[in-house]
Amino acid sequence: MRFAAAFLLLPLLAGQEIAWKSDWKGTLKEAAASKKLVVLVFQTKDRENCLRFQNEVLADANVVAALGKYLCVRINPLGTDDENRVWQELGMPTPPLTIVFEPDGKRLTVVSTLKPKGYGALLGAIVPAYFDRIVPAREALAKDPNQAGPLATLGEAYYSIDIAPESARHYAATVDLLLKTDKAKALDVLGSQLDKYYEKKWYVPSRGCCTKIAELDPENKSGKRPLAAWMLGMSCCSDKRWAEAIDGLKDACEKYKESPLLPKMMFSLASAYLGAKDLDTAITIYETIVKEYKEKDAETAELSQIQADKTRAERQKQSEGK
Repeated sequence: MRFAAAFLLLPLLAGQEIAWKSDWKGTLKEAAASKKLVVLVFQTKDRENCLRFQNEVLADANVVAALGKYLCVRINPLGTDDENRVWQELGMPTPPLTIVFEPDGKRLTVVSTLKPKGYGALLGAIVPAYFDRIVPAREALAKDPNQAGPLATLGEAYYSIDIAPESARHYAATVDLLLKTDKAKALDVLGSQLDKYYEKKWYVPSRGCCTKIAELDPENKSGKRPLAAWMLGMSCCSDKRWAEAIDGLKDACEKYKESPLLPKMMFSLASAYLGAKDLDTAITIYETIVKEYKEKDAETAELSQIQADKTRAERQKQSEGK
C-alpha cells in the first residue's frame, strides 16, 4: 500500500513547479516576516553546467519537493544590473551554485553538489535541522550559554547538513564545557564526533577532535586513539603536509601494531611518502601490505598492489627520462 501511494504521488510531484522569485531584497523581507529559509541560485542561461543543472537537478521531483519548503530566488549574474550587483556582493561565485540563507538574511550554507539525489537530500535535511534543532538549541543557549546539551545538538545538527566548521566549533565548545565537570563524558562526545567525521571522511575538520582525544586518553582506554591518529595523519595528507603526515603515521603504526586499522594506516603512510616523492619507500610499504594483509584486509591489500604497480611504473618512467 505504501508503495502504491508513493507511486501515485510521483506524477503530482513531477507536475509541481518551483516558485522562483527575482527580487532579492524583497524576498529577504518576506523571509523575515514569514520565518522561512531562502534558497538563492546563481544560474546563467547558456553555461553547460547550468543547462545540466536545469535539466537534471531542477527537474528532479524530489528536488522540486524540497525547494517547495523555501523561498526561492534565481539570479543570472549576466542579467540585469541588480542581478549582477547581488552576484558581486556575494563574492561572484561560479554558477550554478546554491546558497541557503536564514530568515534574518544570514548565510547558512552552500550547496555545491550538482547531483540530483545529493542536492535534494541536503535541501530536504536543512529545514528540519534548522527549525527543529538549531533554532531551539540557540534559544536555550541564549538563556544559559553553559549547557553542554544544546551545544552538542548544534554540533550534530551542523554535521547532518554538511557544515563542517560550525559542527567542529560547537563540538569543541561542548567538550571544553564538559571538561570542567565530567572528563569521561567529554571523551564520549569526542568519540562520537570522531566516528561521525570518519563516516564522511572529514579528515581536516576532525583535527581538533583527534588532538583532544590524544591529550585526554594517552593510554587509549577509549579505544579511539588508533582511529584518531590515522585521521590526524590523513588530515595532514589532505593539506599536503607530507613530512608531518609521515612522522605522525610512522609513530601511529609503531604504537598500534595490534589495531585492525594498521594496514590502512600503513597505506596512508605509503601515500604520504608518495606525496613527498620518496617512491622507493612508498613501494616498499605497499608491497609489505600486500604480503602481510592479503587475507586480513583484502581491500587494502588490493589497493596497495595497484598503487605499487603504478608507483613502480612512475619510477621507471622517471629513470628513463634522466
